[in-house]
Amino acid sequence: MARLRVTYDETEEGSGVRRASIKAWRRKNKPGLESLEAVLGWLGWDFVAVPRAKTLPDEVRAELQHVADKLGLSMPQTVLALVEIVTGIHERFPFLRDPTAVKPVRFKGKRKERLTIHPDQHALLQDMPIDVAH
Repeated sequence: MARLRVTYDETEEGSGVRRASIKAWRRKNKPGLESLEAVLGWLGWDFVAVPRAKTLPDEVRAELQHVADKLGLSMPQTVLALVEIVTGIHERFPFLRDPTAVKPVRFKGKRKERLTIHPDQHALLQDMPIDVAH
């Protein structure tokens, strides 16, 4: 919302999710899937579920490895490219083609950097650059 310069009131009106609920997500409540998808959708984002490495069937992993080898990509780069192709992300978010074009959002106070990769994803994402925009 900060990057898009969208207010809570505009988000409430556009998504149908109450302003108080959205604000409470920051400290108190956890959003339900329907509310989260409504807000993200209104902001121009998609919520995409990506399976963890350990849940992929061996034959799928082997096929993905074949594609990765053919394209000269690492497995994490291949999975990222597949998600972007399937969701059409590059068409809607041109800054993903050039991550340096993203301007960082400054928040008041200092926040500790937190690990954003789930431990189960480590095997799948071990070669992915840390500075990839999500």
